[in-house]
Amino acid sequence: MPVSSIRRFVILSLLVLPLAPCAAEEAPGGTPIHIHAAGSLGGALRAIAARYQQETGETIAMVFGPSGLLREGIEKGNEADLFLSADRQHPQRLAAEGKAASPVVFIRNSLCATARADHPLTKAQLLDYMLDPATKIGTSTPKADPGGDYAMALFAKAETVRRGAEQILREKARALVGGAPPAPAPAQTNANVPQSEPAPTKKFLLDGTVDLFIGYCSRRETRPDPEVVTVPVPEALAVRADYALALLRDKSPERQAAAARFALYLMTPNAQAIFADYNFVPVAALSEFRAR
Repeated sequence: MPVSSIRRFVILSLLVLPLAPCAAEEAPGGTPIHIHAAGSLGGALRAIAARYQQETGETIAMVFGPSGLLREGIEKGNEADLFLSADRQHPQRLAAEGKAASPVVFIRNSLCATARADHPLTKAQLLDYMLDPATKIGTSTPKADPGGDYAMALFAKAETVRRGAEQILREKARALVGGAPPAPAPAQTNANVPQSEPAPTKKFLLDGTVDLFIGYCSRRETRPDPEVVTVPVPEALAVRADYALALLRDKSPERQAAAARFALYLMTPNAQAIFADYNFVPVAALSEFRAR
């Protein structure tokens, strides 16, 4: 989808927000833009926000966590101007409740299997590895974290490839991450502060808790981790993960405008290229995105 089309979708969603005509001219650097974002966005979003902050002078405060739990927190009154979810369903629920504008897809992800670097993991034999009685499988927590829901969708697809596979996989899978409460307010981070963001699933692979983890193909760093091996799931099992943003209602016109500007920035060639560096799937072609 061309970037111009994506911009139009975002602009249409903003029409339901009562923005003041002069809000876009408000001086930057005041109250931070409060963003609640899916944990899988951590590395890429920090890099994008740091660049945006440097270019505009506006400040950004971020809370990362499982999208379902972040949505619950927003429903209970947690401070947020912009919600970046790993799915469409959670922001759509906020929109249905009148708490947010209609969600817009801003980036995509796909599913991969990850194992220790010494594991003979291959895409062609992945389903065999998963169904092996000796293989221990980890996932994120369904309902609380879209990553877990996507894993369940993959298991359902496995049933169409091999009869009985879905029940076997559901029974053996362990929800290891994505169920903890989101970070509290003191953990909010400024985009300019470099932070180490290790993959939360890695320790479960290295200590033998599980042999395979079904999760996202995106990374927390721009380079692959040499201690693990990751392969995309076969096409027959593939599940597309659409990440959607939603602008929250009932904010001041200035805060709404600031959040809208950053939402639009996420659609720009530079931001989409940074997402691609972290192995996300851009929502527009990257043929002209590398002139950064």
